[in-house]
Amino acid sequence: MFLFRTKAKSYITVLDIGTFKVCGFMAHLMADGTPEIIGVGFAEAKGISAGTIVDLDKATECIGAVLTQIERQAGHAVESVTVNISSAHLKSHHLSRETAIDDDHPITASDVKHLVDEIIASVPPEENVLHSCPLSYTINKDQIVAEPWGLYADSLKAYVHVITIQETELKNLVTVLDRCHVDMDYKVATPYATALAVLTDEEKDVGATLLDIGAGTTSFALFMNGWLMHLGLIPQGGNQMTRDIARGLSCSMTTAERLKTLSGAAFLSPRDELERLIVPMIGEETENNTHIPRSELIKIIIPRLEEILEQVGIRLNQRESFSMAAHRIVLAGGTAQLQGIKEKIEAVLNTNVRIGKANVIKNLPNQFDSYTFLTCIGLLRYVMAQTKTVATKHFRGQNQQKSRLGKVLQWLMK
Repeated sequence: MFLFRTKAKSYITVLDIGTFKVCGFMAHLMADGTPEIIGVGFAEAKGISAGTIVDLDKATECIGAVLTQIERQAGHAVESVTVNISSAHLKSHHLSRETAIDDDHPITASDVKHLVDEIIASVPPEENVLHSCPLSYTINKDQIVAEPWGLYADSLKAYVHVITIQETELKNLVTVLDRCHVDMDYKVATPYATALAVLTDEEKDVGATLLDIGAGTTSFALFMNGWLMHLGLIPQGGNQMTRDIARGLSCSMTTAERLKTLSGAAFLSPRDELERLIVPMIGEETENNTHIPRSELIKIIIPRLEEILEQVGIRLNQRESFSMAAHRIVLAGGTAQLQGIKEKIEAVLNTNVRIGKANVIKNLPNQFDSYTFLTCIGLLRYVMAQTKTVATKHFRGQNQQKSRLGKVLQWLMK
């Protein structure tokens, strides 16, 4: 098939690189700015563990297969992609720095940018900055302001949220993409991308936490006042539950995953003792299947799930100022489909929970629901924000219009 080059502003390709699956799509931006999916790719993940590249050859093979599927459906070559970063080494830093200001002239956008750039430059060289978000400013030692430009002061202090990833892990990802002959447009922390897909503007404003229990990792992104305030990732997820089932019931990982998906639950009920499940044993013929009560399966799932949730609770409760957002959780990820998971999280974390869903995108094939492509949808929204707001990449001058949307889009550009 003949593939011709695409225009960057009209065609967007996003790639979700996970532990269980690698998926992605190409979207064509219509004249009114509405995205239309024109090519989709999906493959079992290989050479990837807990969101990190561990085998260059296998990772190149599966990512290349997904890109080929996308190109064949779209009839366009994929030149560059926006990807998610799911490593357990994602770090969330809250940094600050103060500088003296000449009180003969007002604070300028240049003053602010220079101070924030100094803060970002203080990040260790072995860490790569994914995102940086100025949260607030203080002038004259004790006056907190949201927008200091245009004000007179003798000192300025900036507070910045910086998200980083180990430089070596990013290099491995870039190497795989180079082998697939594609460039990287943007790199986005996975919990942030997923949050863009499912959180409402109101939830981001009043405070909410996106919780994504994926196959190899569990991540969260905490928002308050419209800003991403904190994120984290735990190197455990649905795969650990599946492995526990395989070991506990002496069955294959494939059988364990199927049992978890079709019959798993986060709570025990009296009828679980009565319901019987067929478990094909490893190395046994079909007629030698074992029959177990459903309760035995659930008793294997619950301890691992509770362990993951308890770790999340510890991370969310590290700062008292985050308590408002920590008590409103939006759930995403493969484990969100586990029966009773919403009630389990509410019980363990003492919080309100809803299951997150993304809006349907035009031409997304029926076999690939929006749930499967949740992170991809968030990546698409991220790129669309950049496309629409190139002019706001740098800090605004003091005479430019001030709005929350402008601030959010300005932060997205980092």
